[in-house]
Amino acid sequence: MVITPILAEDEYMHEPTDHPQFNESAYYNFVDGESGFAVLIRMGNRVNEGHAEVTVLLYLPCEKAAIRFDRAEISSNDKFEAAGLKFEVIEPLKKIKVTFDGTSHLLRKGTDLADPKKAFTTSPVVPVKLELHYDNVVPSYGLGGGSGIQGAEDSIAVGHYQGPCEVRGWVEVDGERRDINGLGFRDHSWGPRKWQGPHYWRWISCMVDERNGFVAWSQKIGDTQSPGNGMVLRDGVLELVNKVTVKSEYGDAPYYPTAMRVSMTTESGDQVEASGSVFHNVPLRNRRDGEVARLAEVIMKIDYQGATGYGICEYHDRMVDGIPAGMNEV
Repeated sequence: MVITPILAEDEYMHEPTDHPQFNESAYYNFVDGESGFAVLIRMGNRVNEGHAEVTVLLYLPCEKAAIRFDRAEISSNDKFEAAGLKFEVIEPLKKIKVTFDGTSHLLRKGTDLADPKKAFTTSPVVPVKLELHYDNVVPSYGLGGGSGIQGAEDSIAVGHYQGPCEVRGWVEVDGERRDINGLGFRDHSWGPRKWQGPHYWRWISCMVDERNGFVAWSQKIGDTQSPGNGMVLRDGVLELVNKVTVKSEYGDAPYYPTAMRVSMTTESGDQVEASGSVFHNVPLRNRRDGEVARLAEVIMKIDYQGATGYGICEYHDRMVDGIPAGMNEV
């Protein structure tokens, strides 16, 4: 596979097309497996719709969570800054600063978000502040060998890159500050984003340490299921993946994932496997034109290459009569 280089200028904002659902988004996460504390932060500028999707999600011990979701008004796509959240490029493709100063709903359990209206009207609102610094540990790469998400250009992104990072800084929830020093992932994408477009996708991430981890991606759009792609990082050496198989286990209704096994084939032909179990889950959703897409944002404890790692894994499904579209396929 020919790898299209990720350009430094792609770290900055892109000129929107006239597509009504044009989206430019950036995503950052961090997981401390020992404590169960994690963060998931995303901003998606939908300038042609006049707003940015802002998500600040904190996974707290004992299955609690704090979340801020906002559709903040924007009039241009010149920066990632809305609703108290800001992303700053310190050094292109190497260093990013993430800050937030605002409020979040404090949920008794992350799964309470399955009913957002009830969760947001019954949960207390607390102040949240954070400052996180993301430093790439390997060069950024695209899913599919280039700068896009291969096979998903019409519904997810025409441009995309991601990579594992060292994460340092602090998070403060209701006056209680926690220092951050560990590992996570970030990504940046631009182009149409139709949450209801894919039948499903699976994004499995894991970091053991700064030299070992993986990302596996599988999707189905229309009748086409991609072979999958991603990367494996072994002893500091990154190799792209050109085939992914994910087998998952699910609980009873509403059918959240509970465990998974992933098999990845590298470009050199190596077979790399990992398995994991879910210990925290916050389900997000997007509704448009009567269609519902659910994103179960789960934290997994993962066995990878004989070591234990952790990661936030995303189970995206169109919901059909309450059943996740991908439950019986991946």
